[in-house]
Amino acid sequence: MKNIFILYTLLAIVITGCNDDFLDVAPGDKLTDVSFWKTEKEAFDALTAAYATFSERGSVWSTWNTYLFAAGTMTDDAEGTYNSFQDGSIGPTDGTVEALYKELYTNIRICNVFLANIDRPEMDETLRTRFIAEAKFIRAFHYSILRNNWGGVPLITDPLTPSELNVSRSSAAEVTAFISSELTVAAAVLPASYGAADMGRATKGAALTLKARTLLYAGNYEDASTAAEEVMTFGYDLFQDGTGEGYLNLQQKPNEDNVEVVFAVRYNNPDTFHRYLVRVYPQNHTHPGGENGAVKISQSFVNAFETTDGKTIDDPISIFDPLDEFANRDPRLNMAVLKKGDMLSGNPLAGSTVDASNNTGYYARKLIQDEGFHGWDRYDRDIVLMRYAEVLLIFAEANIESGSISQSVLDAINDVRARAYNTTRADVANYPSITTTDQNELREIIRRERRVELGMEHGDYRLNDIRRWNIAETVLNGDLNGAKDGTGNYRFIKNLSFDASKHYLWPIPQREIDLVGSNILSQNPGY
Repeated sequence: MKNIFILYTLLAIVITGCNDDFLDVAPGDKLTDVSFWKTEKEAFDALTAAYATFSERGSVWSTWNTYLFAAGTMTDDAEGTYNSFQDGSIGPTDGTVEALYKELYTNIRICNVFLANIDRPEMDETLRTRFIAEAKFIRAFHYSILRNNWGGVPLITDPLTPSELNVSRSSAAEVTAFISSELTVAAAVLPASYGAADMGRATKGAALTLKARTLLYAGNYEDASTAAEEVMTFGYDLFQDGTGEGYLNLQQKPNEDNVEVVFAVRYNNPDTFHRYLVRVYPQNHTHPGGENGAVKISQSFVNAFETTDGKTIDDPISIFDPLDEFANRDPRLNMAVLKKGDMLSGNPLAGSTVDASNNTGYYARKLIQDEGFHGWDRYDRDIVLMRYAEVLLIFAEANIESGSISQSVLDAINDVRARAYNTTRADVANYPSITTTDQNELREIIRRERRVELGMEHGDYRLNDIRRWNIAETVLNGDLNGAKDGTGNYRFIKNLSFDASKHYLWPIPQREIDLVGSNILSQNPGY
């Protein structure tokens, strides 16, 4: 049942509708009204508004939600939405930078209002404590996006009055410590699971997964491993459905709330819906939902998938066939990527869909599924933001980087790889298992595994990975290519440009600096 998670609510609209900058005080809305905050039902409604920060709100086209599904187009994985992040022209007045920064702080303010007032209603104390933990999780999630993209940011934990607007930046380490601490507190309170009526709420597993992810990104490998390992005791598993395509189908609407899902944003048409299908559906391919084609997969992403013998395609003894690039490849390639001739909505992708000069020729199959479509801009498949495969890969990478390489590390990687081949870890004859314990070899394996397992999902995995691995200046400089054209050459799409002296962090929006003052809110280097 989803009745308890109708994310698009009047409360969510009212509290977010009038903010001009990220420190604005919400104008006389219900969540700050003295007549509010009296009953348990009002506390529940206010927390629902906090959960609504994960979703698009009615007719509002959210920069934050666009970022979730299209962050791959800021990297070498795809093309289509964020040109300024790929061509190096990003700057302090970039509209996406400004809008995302503002939206995240608006979302944080909703959580701050909730946490500042939750002591007021007459309600069950155990429920109040759990509500606080849920709000802390939501706020920590938004702070994690700020920390990943901007480094140190203003750390605001209370609803501010006009006299308190001048807030300087905390360091990236301080923001990381805050997120970790908040999630530790939340995890101690949150349950491991809920009944059907409460599905979709933050769980202990969600809090610890976000903590593990945050600490991994920050290079705190020991604590990241500890958090991930605890999640591995909660009963999650990798989804298999007997079709051989569990890797793909775990994202589909009929399989919502499956055993692999750790945290997902929930939707239920007609009350709640999103527009992802409209945005990513291939151009010129018949569908009543529209054809924006905003995410087009690169040849680089296609090349990342190994052959079925466990070798990379540039290995001289691999079984890669340059004349049939999708043959004898890791099964996840065909589940992740749509190409010319593949069937979609009952029709094959034809030349007009994939052969245009500005088109890579590939689309993200993971994001394009017909089930859950209810009309032009109404799509209500849940959006999975955390799943168990990521937990296993966090555990493995954290231990590889710390030098704590044991059989459990190989098991975690092999569990993920075996699922791709519709088998289990012990069935080593039917998938290319990993046996090496060499740290450098495992480092390359786990990095490739993260790219192909998590690529093009609703998140910013690749963006954060290439920055924290310090390889962005390598992979984001040079040509971004698509599939081979009629001459047999890979189609040039655009030139990528990344300046290592500044692009590892995004610029603080100039508008925010002008509002607060450059002596208080400092700019990141190079902008």
